[in-house]
Amino acid sequence: MAEPGSLVGATVGGLYKIGRLIGHGGMGEVYAAEGTAGEKVAIKVLHARAARDPDLVARFQRESSIAAQIHSPFVAGIVGAGKDRNGRLWIAFEQLEGEGLDERLKREQYLAFADVAPIIDDALQGLIAAHDAGVVHRDIKPANLFIERRQAPPKRARRGSSPPESAERTRILDFGISKVQRTAGRHKSEPSLTAIDATLGSFAYMAPEQVRGSARVDERADLYALGAVAFRALTGRLPFEGNNALTLIALKLDREAPSLAATTGDEWPATIERFLERLMSRDRASRYVSAREALASWREVRQSMGGGPVPPPPTSLRARDGWGADEHTDIGGTFAGDGDDR
Repeated sequence: MAEPGSLVGATVGGLYKIGRLIGHGGMGEVYAAEGTAGEKVAIKVLHARAARDPDLVARFQRESSIAAQIHSPFVAGIVGAGKDRNGRLWIAFEQLEGEGLDERLKREQYLAFADVAPIIDDALQGLIAAHDAGVVHRDIKPANLFIERRQAPPKRARRGSSPPESAERTRILDFGISKVQRTAGRHKSEPSLTAIDATLGSFAYMAPEQVRGSARVDERADLYALGAVAFRALTGRLPFEGNNALTLIALKLDREAPSLAATTGDEWPATIERFLERLMSRDRASRYVSAREALASWREVRQSMGGGPVPPPPTSLRARDGWGADEHTDIGGTFAGDGDDR
């Protein structure tokens, strides 16, 4: 395998001039690059060795095709993909400035609720878009939540005006092991990467039913994983910890997730304890039925805990769920992260 950074200075796909190496993982490398019109992108290139593995090639190609179906400011956008004349497979994403949540947690260990609140809010909005497109991510974890620094500074809110935009926005990354929900007449030709019911994703964050096998999971597995992310960010600890994967799996299958109070020794408001208890219920039938429902509940938690201004629900949410002004006026994505937070 070539040394990391070996493509610096090369042109990929006849379109993008490769700049600095952003990161690298088991499957590929990610570079900052510039298009022929001067546009800034992040290019993910599959390793030559990985390109000889049909399953890894299929995963890489699925990532680009699935990501292209999801349109949301809370999901990293794809701008192109292909194979260049040297046989390299590549995907071009929007180039984001910021850091992964995993990097922030390594530096900070845990975060204040006011910092976690918008991260979970944004991630839930990204999951709404993914799930609306029939996509279950299956690998929600800190490394796949990118905290983007916005280019424009946030505006100061005037009295009576809408809440100011945040200086940061969280974007969901990496749909490489996602699942497209099968519906009548849709995606019938999609190859299955889980034909043998393989377990995919990161054990530390995955739902109990995903531990048993990823092929049959639905949107509620993503909600469980995001609950585990929130728990980790707030406490500095994982809901379940063990010396090896087998211990971790046994704990997930046998026990409910602990409370924040039991983990930290501090008293937490009942609203957030109830929210996480439901989001990370061992029985998926007891979880929120959708990311929309979870988002509405999360925003109630934010208001009850004084977590700063709560944005209004997106127009798409109001249109789909019948959120009217009278009912809910108070309710308001590293691309080389192939390593797992295990």
